[in-house]
Amino acid sequence: MSRNLWDNPAVIRENLKPNFFKDNALLAQFALVVSFLFSCVLPEEVAKEVDEKAYAILAERSEAIFGVSSDFRIEPPENSLRQQLLNGDIAELDDLNLVGCLEIAAENSREYQSRKEDLYRSVLALSLEQWNYGPQFDLDVSAVSADGDETVRAGLGVNKLLGSGANVIGAVGGSLLKVASGGAGWDSLSDASFSITQPLLGGAAREVIREPLTQAERNLVYEVRSFERYRSTFSLEIATKYFQLIETIDNVRNEEDNFKGLLLLSQRNQALAEAGHLSDIEADEAKQDTLESENRLLELRGGLSQQLDSFKLYLGLPIGVELGLVRSSMEEFENFESHLINLGEDKANQIAFKERLDYLNRTDATYDAERKVRVAEEALKSGLDLQVSTERSDGGSTNWSRSLSLDLPIRRVPEHNAYRGSLISLEAAYRSEQEMGDSIIASLRDELRKLLNTKKSYLIQLNAVDLAQQRVESTDLSLAAGRSDTRSALDARRALLSAKNALTSALVDRLLARLSLLSEMGLLRIGPSGFEIESGQIVPENES
Repeated sequence: MSRNLWDNPAVIRENLKPNFFKDNALLAQFALVVSFLFSCVLPEEVAKEVDEKAYAILAERSEAIFGVSSDFRIEPPENSLRQQLLNGDIAELDDLNLVGCLEIAAENSREYQSRKEDLYRSVLALSLEQWNYGPQFDLDVSAVSADGDETVRAGLGVNKLLGSGANVIGAVGGSLLKVASGGAGWDSLSDASFSITQPLLGGAAREVIREPLTQAERNLVYEVRSFERYRSTFSLEIATKYFQLIETIDNVRNEEDNFKGLLLLSQRNQALAEAGHLSDIEADEAKQDTLESENRLLELRGGLSQQLDSFKLYLGLPIGVELGLVRSSMEEFENFESHLINLGEDKANQIAFKERLDYLNRTDATYDAERKVRVAEEALKSGLDLQVSTERSDGGSTNWSRSLSLDLPIRRVPEHNAYRGSLISLEAAYRSEQEMGDSIIASLRDELRKLLNTKKSYLIQLNAVDLAQQRVESTDLSLAAGRSDTRSALDARRALLSAKNALTSALVDRLLARLSLLSEMGLLRIGPSGFEIESGQIVPENES
């Protein structure tokens, strides 16, 4: 009985004895050659080759979509900032501004890395579909020992799907046969075959044939857009958390200044009370406000520490690292603010529908749904395939054959259901696109109102701080001259503290309102130096 040495592990173990390689020298050499060839494929080289192809595809797609090539890399840096912090190479991060936070997040954020991996998987999916539509080569080499006879066979096959739907299959094979019992040497045998199958009715449309490849290409475009949109919104979230931290830091400083002023006032009143020039009630009022300020200071510092830990976690940094933030410019894009306010809802909507990458994905998904309906319609047609094939044997004879295969559209429940489902999916895509468009319009209305209101609020709070500062100075002078009481001085300081905190909050809200509106319109981009915008959309040509 014939046994294939490479399909049965038990046979391999039985035959791998000292006399096996002596009696079957050819098979032993064959095994060594095959083992050597396959052992030469290193995983590191495979990963490098796949990466190079993926990066080339991404660079091409980015150039087509955004006009600039992509420098995307999936590998995390070998010596990342997080690793340096964990190793103790860097003890703390001082003087960290917004741009530095964005760079750290892009390198260390776990969420950011996950989105990069999603994009890379889309590239791999497209690469696989491109390979599927290329010529498929199949090399088959086998060695068999059967009843003392030895046979080594090699075959090369190729399979190619053409754009017309034709499937081309070719094969060339050869064998070396040694009959040990007859004492004969090696005999060679060869054969070749070729066939082509062409759909003539259903399934012959180019759109149907290329559907998997087309969808993979579209999916990559969607992921490229989605990743760029994510970079923008992710950076906006980083900026929001960063400036909220700056606001808390300002509130702590304001409270520290307030505490120092109250402490001096309390010490002054205590001295006057001990000298008999001030009542104990007024002295206790100043002391009570000082204690309340000290308690607020403790709470603010605790809240700031909690915010910093949360921010480190969001950036992907070790929680124990010391983080020192410096205040970046809070006038980001202030020169565009008047243009944004005067833009108008209609113009803002036009810009958003043109520039919002997630909205472009949604509209293109509708086109995909329409295409899938056409593909499902093709599956409802009768199938008629023409096949032509030829075979050539070792004897030199060639045989030709032709056949027609008819597939009538009966018992097509899966195809019928798929077609109906594609129509439902198309209607759902229309609704989804409309819903997103309405949502963008509503968001832009709100963002435009918010931008105008935050500007007004900031100007109001700016005046409130000036008035509160003048009130403190006036009450201090009156108190020193004996024309005012302690309660008036304490009320003035409390009003100044509230006005300062409100001013910082209004300034942060005003800045974030600008960034948020730009993001809602799809004009906010991320560049090497931080936030960038497509100013040509909102600034008149004579002012740009």
